Amino acid sequence: MTMEMSVKRRRSFLWWPKILDRYIIKEVLSFVALAVAALTIMLIMQTLFELLDILINKRVAWQYVAKLLIYRLPAYLVVTFPMSLLASSEFAIARLSTDGEITAMRAGGISLRRIMIPFLVASLLVSILSFYINDYIVPEANHISQNIIREIVLKKGPPNIMRNVFFRDAENRYFYINKLDEDGMIMQDIMVYEMTREKFPRVITAKRGVWVVDTWKLENGTIYNYDENGKITYEMDFINLDIIVKEDLQKFFTNQRTPQEMSSKELSQQIEILKQAGADTKNFEVDYHMKFSIPYSGLIFVLMGVPLGLRVKRGSKATGIVISIVLILSYYVFLSVTRSMGRGGMIDPITSAWLPNLVFGILGIFIMLGAEKK
Repeated sequence: MTMEMSVKRRRSFLWWPKILDRYIIKEVLSFVALAVAALTIMLIMQTLFELLDILINKRVAWQYVAKLLIYRLPAYLVVTFPMSLLASSEFAIARLSTDGEITAMRAGGISLRRIMIPFLVASLLVSILSFYINDYIVPEANHISQNIIREIVLKKGPPNIMRNVFFRDAENRYFYINKLDEDGMIMQDIMVYEMTREKFPRVITAKRGVWVVDTWKLENGTIYNYDENGKITYEMDFINLDIIVKEDLQKFFTNQRTPQEMSSKELSQQIEILKQAGADTKNFEVDYHMKFSIPYSGLIFVLMGVPLGLRVKRGSKATGIVISIVLILSYYVFLSVTRSMGRGGMIDPITSAWLPNLVFGILGIFIMLGAEKK
């Protein structure tokens, strides 16, 4: 009889952590939902000033303003997910600690590293969701949002062109402009990528060009023809070259896309096209790797949030909020610095995107090891 009871206790002990994991994951996700809602509302309130200016001063119909707000929501979610994971992990562990549940777990022989597992699982789930939204929903939502501005708000041709953008026309040609002076319609660092009748690529590059009605008048450039293996089969320099853009100007600009309007797959394809043309791709490579590093930064925030939540368990909730804000600001300032360094060629693009995660991840491990000793 005693042996049977011992076996039952062992089985109960083996199953208990799984129940505990589900309990903690549910606790963390509930805090995440509240934090995401609160942070998203704050971002919406900040955007309302801009949208109300468009509504009142530019006399744009409220339906378009409402659409702008709706299509910007996915991008707001991606920004709030990592921040919410830090705050929610702190609040969840602090609540469990205040109620004596963490003490009971530690007394039962469960280490802080084991308690961390459900927190990391919850953050991984949120990070995967964040990446999916950022890579599949945000680009198209940003593209629709920008097209509303290009077609409805600005109402001048051509609409505003940002630096480092791509276009694609009905003939499946890719156009790239690094800079554009809208006053004189003077373009700089131009590339046109098209497929020949033989289905091999042709690339036209030019340092300068002028946009005249439906014609790009390129100056001092080079034409490259490539074979199926990507090797140059023909190269010719030119002084002047005209390229006809037959498509309607407004429709042409509807296909304008920045890196923020592309998925990681689309951006990777554009990087390869630019590399083939011999163009500098550092800016795009940094943006490409950041499409992965930012959504998964939530894992790093949780790694810091759990031990920090234990340290401020007896303090006020305001202490945890202040610590969260300081950490988030520090992370994004560091990320801005490494991003600029990557774009400037001081460090490689992969390092510029992932270095903040690595540094703050190591910091989180040290904080966790310190908390475990107490």
